Amino acid sequence: MVTILVRTVIVYLVMIIAVRLMGKRQIGELEVTDLVATLLISEIASLPITDSNIPISHAIIPIIILMSFEICSAALTVLFPKIKGLFTARPSTLIKNGVMCKRSMLDSRISNDELISELRQNGYTDINDVLYAILEKNGKMTIIPKAKKNVPTCEQMQIKVKENGVFHIVIDNGTVNEHGLCEVGLTRAQLEHKLGGASVKDIYLMMISDSGEERTVKKEELL
Repeated sequence: MVTILVRTVIVYLVMIIAVRLMGKRQIGELEVTDLVATLLISEIASLPITDSNIPISHAIIPIIILMSFEICSAALTVLFPKIKGLFTARPSTLIKNGVMCKRSMLDSRISNDELISELRQNGYTDINDVLYAILEKNGKMTIIPKAKKNVPTCEQMQIKVKENGVFHIVIDNGTVNEHGLCEVGLTRAQLEHKLGGASVKDIYLMMISDSGEERTVKKEELL
């Protein structure tokens, strides 16, 4: 038991260090601890399946330990923000006020080609048009344009618009979505009234927004 615990702790810490040194681009959508735990759990869980001589407890115990580490590390980063950098990556500023930050690019191992490619994918071809380019913790890049390149908002143009909120699915492929109904504050009786005699089974998709707007697609309308 002690041997399993010690070996799991050692491998876990070594993998965190290794992935942390690899940088944010290799992390993708996961935090460092999430990625390490995912890799280890998937490997550990397969051991007793592929080798019948390995007791199932040799997989269950390390998985529980890893889950505990995840919970503890998440709690610690909330309670003690100063140690967050030990467990998670931090955003890196690659462009600031139209000027490339060479040190941050070297630390993040982002080449000029990759940076320009990211700008193009976000609709910018000139670095001078960018106020900030930030490589986020999940590996994605946030591009903030300068004010002169920003699309004017309705508020700036003094245009009054109605807040529609978001659309919620209330009928999905002929089945009532109870969660969606709850989100828009409707009962089944009220939904049937909105259908005006049409059968729920004949509806492929029905969505209702927070403001009450409806979008309905009947099965017979599908291509």
